[in-house]
This record gives sequence, structure tokens and C-alpha cells, in this order.
Amino acid sequence: MKNRDLYARDITQFSLLNNGVAEVRGNLTEAEVKTLRFELMTFICEGQYSRGLSLILDTFLGNLGKPEQPAVWVSGFFGSGKSHLVKMLRY
Repeated sequence: MKNRDLYARDITQFSLLNNGVAEVRGNLTEAEVKTLRFELMTFICEGQYSRGLSLILDTFLGNLGKPEQPAVWVSGFFGSGKSHLVKMLRY
């Protein structure tokens, strides 16, 4: 079995609009909004991503209304998806 057989959408039928690199910043151009929309539509939130997002969001929501929020530190190896995780959290 090949990786592409595991996904609901055939990953060989579209190209990565972001060339596999996630950037976290504001003031997006029209092309960047298109790329962001693509990233959000194709984001798979399972495993460590799911647990990380849940932990960060649960902590944030648990501290709403308080004068301070605890900081978040996202760590991992090069290419492990840290920037992508933060970008998905942002939007």
C-alpha cells in the first residue's frame, strides 16, 4: 500500500501551494490567502497535532477572563511541523 492510498483525497492530484513551508505572519496578499485556504482545507489534525492543539486551546480557554495567559513553547526537530502547527492555531 502506498501513502496516497491512505488519504480521502488523492495527494498526487494537486501541488503544494506553499512548497511545504508554513509561514506565520499577518497582512496577507491575495495569493497568500489562497495558500492559507489550501493549507486549512488539507490540514490533517491527528496524533501529536491533535493532542498539541487540544492542550494549547484547553489551556487558553481555561484562562479566559484572567489577567494573564500562560506562555506556549512549541519545540521539535527541524521539519517536524512546528510552524505549521502554530499557523493552524492562529487561524
